Amino acid sequence: MTRMLTIAAALGASTLLGGWGFDRQGPFCLFDPDFTNCGFPSMAACNATRVGAGGYCGVNPRFVSAELPPAPKHRKHR
Repeated sequence: MTRMLTIAAALGASTLLGGWGFDRQGPFCLFDPDFTNCGFPSMAACNATRVGAGGYCGVNPRFVSAELPPAPKHRKHR
């Protein structure tokens, strides 16, 4: 029982203190040999940081948009 309460408390604290870090993933990453930061909402924001930090910017290969993909357009048959 004590173990279950400890696990529940740890999960609750991590959620209150910022989650697991996956919620801060953006569509663009700053890649550097020493680190990778994928918290950029635009390529321009990534490039502005890159000027001071070095590395290169690119698309986040693990980014999943919260938006639903557009519905497929149905063709009318004649």
